[in-house]
Amino acid sequence: MSWSGTDRNGWHVLDVGGVGRTGLTAARQWAEGKLAVLGEASLADILIVVCELLENAYRHGGGPRQLRIHHAHDPCEVTVAVADAGAGEPRLRTPDHGGGRGLLLVDRLSLAWGVSHHDEGKLVWARVECQEG
Repeated sequence: MSWSGTDRNGWHVLDVGGVGRTGLTAARQWAEGKLAVLGEASLADILIVVCELLENAYRHGGGPRQLRIHHAHDPCEVTVAVADAGAGEPRLRTPDHGGGRGLLLVDRLSLAWGVSHHDEGKLVWARVECQEG
């Protein structure tokens, strides 16, 4: 991981390009630190979303490039976004499908999720309701 900071819109940004799957733990810990004010249950749900979006970027997008987190306070919502170089569209699978349930978890835990495409790939995001601790 090479750069971490907050942009002018209040997004916490972590560059994770090229770190490999071993960087997943460090990225999760970074996210946990940025969201330390949240209640335990909210934090646990959001960290699942973080890990699933990062893992999907590894599996389907050539690896994540950037992890972004935004915490709104009124109402309490956290938006998690992962950028990768992949052009493919994320697919929500059914619970009885033989594998690939990560996005199903994201769908169940979030208020909304989506994808935006750009020249360098895509950004998959999820907005999760939260409670501050």
